[in-house]
Amino acid sequence: ADDALELMARIGMETSLRYAIHMIITASLAAERRKSAEVEIEDIKKVYRLFVDVKRSTQYLMEYNKEFMFNELDEDAEYGVDNGDGDDVEAEDDELADSAAASPSKKE
Repeated sequence: ADDALELMARIGMETSLRYAIHMIITASLAAERRKSAEVEIEDIKKVYRLFVDVKRSTQYLMEYNKEFMFNELDEDAEYGVDNGDGDDVEAEDDELADSAAASPSKKE
């Protein structure tokens, strides 16, 4: 149990206090499920694999962003392609620019 406490302290220092608290609670539930009164390192490892912190989540998103379903929509919008949702982003931008150029500005 002392090793588990040291591991939780290290996780708390490397991630965030909020994540560490969630890990403590969830590891405690995992230990209860094993019918154990103390949290062991195996409980923490199990929970660590199941729940990611912000840093690991961001790393995962950056690594696999090309494989996400809506990645094509972002690329289409970048090139002004109509993605079928009825909104033509580039046409709306042109209309706004034209109307701003046509209306005289008022200086006070």
